[in-house]
Amino acid sequence: MTKKLLSFSVLFLNIIVMNSQTISGKIISLNSSNPIEKAALLTDKKSGSTSDEFGNYTLNLDNVKIITISCLGYQPKTITKRQLINNHYVVNLQEDVNLLDEFQLNLTKVSLDSLLIKTAKNMKENYLSSPVKQDVYAIENQNLDFKKLEFELNASSLLSRKKRKLAEKELMQFADNLQEKNPAFGTEFKATVLNKKFYSEERKKEVDSYEVTAIQGFKKIDIGNGVTLENITERLQNVVLKHLNSKNTYKVKSGLFKLEDSLSMVETTRVADSIAKDNTFSYYGQSYPLRNIKYRSVFFNTSTEKNFLDQKYYEHQLEENEILGSKKYYVVSFNPDKSKSKYSGKMYIDPTDFFIKKIKYSYADGKRGQHLNLKFLFGIKFSENQHHVTVFYEKNTDDKIYTSYVKESKTNYAYIDRPIKFIENAKDKNKVKFNVKVEINVSEDRETFVNNITDFDADSFKKKTKEEIKEAYKKRTSYMTKEDYAASNWKDKVLINQYLAQYN
Repeated sequence: MTKKLLSFSVLFLNIIVMNSQTISGKIISLNSSNPIEKAALLTDKKSGSTSDEFGNYTLNLDNVKIITISCLGYQPKTITKRQLINNHYVVNLQEDVNLLDEFQLNLTKVSLDSLLIKTAKNMKENYLSSPVKQDVYAIENQNLDFKKLEFELNASSLLSRKKRKLAEKELMQFADNLQEKNPAFGTEFKATVLNKKFYSEERKKEVDSYEVTAIQGFKKIDIGNGVTLENITERLQNVVLKHLNSKNTYKVKSGLFKLEDSLSMVETTRVADSIAKDNTFSYYGQSYPLRNIKYRSVFFNTSTEKNFLDQKYYEHQLEENEILGSKKYYVVSFNPDKSKSKYSGKMYIDPTDFFIKKIKYSYADGKRGQHLNLKFLFGIKFSENQHHVTVFYEKNTDDKIYTSYVKESKTNYAYIDRPIKFIENAKDKNKVKFNVKVEINVSEDRETFVNNITDFDADSFKKKTKEEIKEAYKKRTSYMTKEDYAASNWKDKVLINQYLAQYN
């Protein structure tokens, strides 16, 4: 009786587990029993996960039948859901001896000049052009770090003493809130994008045209109550505007901000309500990540200081060979040789056919991006202080090279000390003015992953006119709910993590 009860209990527990959604387990080496980090788990439902430094993972098993586990240096394994449960969610991977032996191979010596010439030639001739269809995953995050945020409201006939004090109090609360919370924002998109080149008479060259055929987007909740760099000015204006006569309209003027000829609290409230209810994004606008990675990665086609292979602008040095994944690569470092060139970095070049597998670069010592210092003259200072870029390239089935992954990180500094004036649209043209002093660091991170490169019926793809592009930008799509995002197979950068795991 006890034996039957025990068997029933085990069966019952297995049934519960089989029907639960998320489980936790561990990936270990069969040879050493050590935990395996960055092992990729992919289900037949295209959901997945990645193990951490201790080999631990979590995985959604809802309606899953098959799981494939893979990691660099180990033989991949495919098991059933039942096998995973019976093994108590522990997966053993066998080391791949042949793969490890390949690490010991030495590369043939090659001259630096020859390597640069062959690489430049191969990248130009074999980089994948259009037409092409691809899946694009993009994630973008922005953080605002306010070092200083001060507002000073001047006395005015437009504001009574009581209203002026209320406005000053709200401005101070607004400043304290931003400095305390350091607002952060994030968006993620998964889209299928068609790409084809057309000749532009206006620009006298071929340019890319895009069509977004499917897209999903998720907007992460920020911690700054919806404050962004774009709407911070409007929020400041509204603090003052709410204490003015709501029946009147006002012209808002500043040497920094745009001019509003007819601003009123009634209109501002209407627009604010519309924005608050809008949880959508531009459909066509999400071809931007694809446009951006081409701008960052197809440097070898330019004849300017942005071409890192050009010996006119950069000094190159052949470094020790390095391993990426299961293969050794030539490594070429580069540093600025002209005042115009700004970056230093490394290129990892495939020894078999001389294509760039990876490149990473950032501002060289003493270099920076755009810089404007009119602090004492106009109260404005701006500087691009940091810019880090990492790019990976892959080949399709036709041995054509394409950009598979780009990570870009920026840090910008801005200082603003400017007045904002409200001028009443009336005969007397009464005014109210407040000064804004802001010192801020803005950090931006963007990652884009491209895969599933295929052909498509290019004849059906027609070039868009300027008017059609404008209309395409107006097309809106709703962001996903938290529930739909949680059930997606691309949440939390899983696609990027699985891709990069093979090269770590």
